[in-house]
Amino acid sequence: MSEHEIAHLEKFGAAPVFIFCDHASNAIPAALNCLGLPEDILKTHIAWDIGAGALAAGLAQRLQGTLFRCGFSRLIIDPNRAIGTQDIIPPTSDQIPIPGNQMLSDDDCKARIDQFHIPYHDLMDAALDDFIATCGEPFVISVHSFTNRLMGAAEDRPWAAGLLWREDEPSAREMINHLERETDWRIGDNEPYDARRFNYSVDRHIGPRSLSHITLEVRQDLISDNEGVAEMADLIAAGVRKIVS
Repeated sequence: MSEHEIAHLEKFGAAPVFIFCDHASNAIPAALNCLGLPEDILKTHIAWDIGAGALAAGLAQRLQGTLFRCGFSRLIIDPNRAIGTQDIIPPTSDQIPIPGNQMLSDDDCKARIDQFHIPYHDLMDAALDDFIATCGEPFVISVHSFTNRLMGAAEDRPWAAGLLWREDEPSAREMINHLERETDWRIGDNEPYDARRFNYSVDRHIGPRSLSHITLEVRQDLISDNEGVAEMADLIAAGVRKIVS
């Protein structure tokens, strides 16, 4: 993906599976001057969901489905937040100030929305509508990852992975049960985040279409290299096959 790409759509096969990743990229166009952040900070979890894009691609490959990945950093504007929410353009992230997001004018905010947020969701709408028209209703997987420890926390988060759900509890439960059977991990049930409070992209695109789905959160240290991504993709793909069989 180029740094200016809003989203990347790729078909790995004809299976009725649609996988998307809102926080797949840490790319920031040169015009935004890295939002005033050093490059090492842009490699951390504040700029993207580390490993999530690679995991989403691994799942699409294994399940022979369709992949839709965001092409820009959530520090520019978070595609998984509704327009008007306070943290859609975060002035800080995990206690780290984002200089390029400080003191933005209303016109600056509108430009980010118009250039990134709106086109991203328009493209996802189009991708889903095209998929449904040509292949029927897909099973949808939303892929995220989370840092094992937030800034200032006394200890690591206890979950290896979590399933976030609001509308499709049965699919989430089946994946939780699969992961608990196949590993000795602690699996979060609407942890480390609660989809009953917010899960914007799913709430906007997936719920209204009444599509079966899961929202997956994986701890980043488990998918920080190619081996970890491959092992996790094998594990999750096996669980998805049970759900959709």
